[in-house]
Amino acid sequence: MFNLSSTHKPPMQNEKETVLAHISDPHLPPPPIQWRQIINKRALSLLSWKIHRKKVHLEETCSALINDITLHSVNALLVSGDVTNFGTPQEFSSSIQWFNNLPAQPFVIPGNHDCMVKAPYDETLKKWHPWSSEVYPYVKFINKIAIIGINSALPTAPFMAYGRVGKRQLNTLEKILLWLEKYDFCRVVMIHHPPKKGLVPWRKSLLDHRATAKVIQKAGAEIVLHGHSHNATLTHIKDTDIPLIGVASASLSDIKAYRQACWNKITITPQHKTWTINLSRHKADGSISERASWERPRGTR
Repeated sequence: MFNLSSTHKPPMQNEKETVLAHISDPHLPPPPIQWRQIINKRALSLLSWKIHRKKVHLEETCSALINDITLHSVNALLVSGDVTNFGTPQEFSSSIQWFNNLPAQPFVIPGNHDCMVKAPYDETLKKWHPWSSEVYPYVKFINKIAIIGINSALPTAPFMAYGRVGKRQLNTLEKILLWLEKYDFCRVVMIHHPPKKGLVPWRKSLLDHRATAKVIQKAGAEIVLHGHSHNATLTHIKDTDIPLIGVASASLSDIKAYRQACWNKITITPQHKTWTINLSRHKADGSISERASWERPRGTR
C-alpha cells in the first residue's frame, strides 16, 4: 500500500524527458465463454459483440497501433481500461500475454467492461497486479513523472455503464496529489470515465464527476487522461486549465476521424519552472492527426 506518512519520501528520480503512450479500450478478442458465465448482464454484451462490436473492434487494428508505438521508444504505456469485453476470468488470463508483449512498461486501470458483473477478485483484477495495484488510487513513478491510477469501474445494471470513484478514493487522491506536488513531481492522473459532464451520455457517465473534478481542481494535477468515450477529445477539468485528454478505442474502425483507433504520445520535459507537455495523436498507419502543447507550472503553489 502506498505510504503517505510525513516521514516517507518518494524515490529519487531522474530529471529528464519522459515519453508516455496512452491507449484505451482495446477490447481484446474474447476466448470461448462458458454458458454459465453469461446468465447475467454479459448475455446482452455478448449479443452486442456477435452482432456488431466484433466487426468494428479489430485485433489487427490494435496490433498495428501497438506496432506503431514500438517505433517511438516510449518509457511507459498507460492503458485506461476496457482491456476485456465481458470481464471473465478467461479474458483476464489471456490478457496477461498481451501485457507481457507490450513494447514498454504498462500501467493499467479497469474499465466498466472489465468489471461488468461481480466476479472473484483472485480470478480477475488480481491478475493485473504486475501493472496496477490491489489498492486504488495507486502511484507509479517514471523519472520525475508520477502516474496516479484511479478505479472508476463498478458492476451496473443492464444497459448502464456509469462509474463512480467514491469518497475513500477521492480522499486519498487529494492527499496523493498534494504530497506529489510537495516533492515536485509531474502528476499524470489516469481514470476510465471522464471526470466532466457531457463527454458521454448519462448512462455512461461518472456519477461523481463533480466531486472528482473538485478534488483535482483543489489539489492540482498537470494532466488527466481518460478512456471510455471511444473519442479522441481535448478539453479541460472544469474551472481549471488542467488538460483533460481522451483517446479513441485502440481497436476501433470507424468512419468518423475522431473515433478511429489512435494512441496519444505524451512527451514531458522538465524545465526550471515548468513542465513542457507535448501531445501528438498517432493513428494505426503511423500518421499524426492532432498536436497540442502546454507549459504547466511545477513546484509547490
